[in-house]
Amino acid sequence: MRQAVDLSRGLVLLDRDGVINEDIHRWVVRLDDLRLLSNALRAIARLSQAGVRVGVCTNQGAVALGLLEEAMLAQIHEKLLRGVAGFGGAIERIVYCASVDENDFYRKPNAGMLLDQGRYFGCSLAGVPFVGDNWVDVQAARAAGAVPVLVKTGNGARTAHKYRRFLDDVWVFPNLEEAVRQWV
Repeated sequence: MRQAVDLSRGLVLLDRDGVINEDIHRWVVRLDDLRLLSNALRAIARLSQAGVRVGVCTNQGAVALGLLEEAMLAQIHEKLLRGVAGFGGAIERIVYCASVDENDFYRKPNAGMLLDQGRYFGCSLAGVPFVGDNWVDVQAARAAGAVPVLVKTGNGARTAHKYRRFLDDVWVFPNLEEAVRQWV
């Protein structure tokens, strides 16, 4: 049974790769690697214009592996924020987990990043959608008490097919823009 999305808390949480930007099937480690999805930019703008705050939770293990410096990650996120702003939207806060240790509480599929966002935004995650394109995103949403939402961009189509027996409680949409149209 799917939980209802409740935007009265004024918050939507998003994964980054495959939801906001193309999943290029390797680490995003340079500015040119970040290819923003226009449907996602329009969706974030729609949320922002409706007064809904947007936060991002993203695994960035490339930092721990030495493939990405945190200074470059900050530049990549600045490019992301500028791209969103160019469409009239805003992302209020981006959190990331640089660890590759699957037992790290902040690394998805664990709940740490989502719960951290809930504390920052001052709300329970009940009814708050967490939109991702991977099975770990669904698991993290469940673990944090958020509403799991899967988009078929990035790895989402493959995830929806592979885990279809386990998605009874998951909202599934073609992309972020289609999801947001259902809510705002």
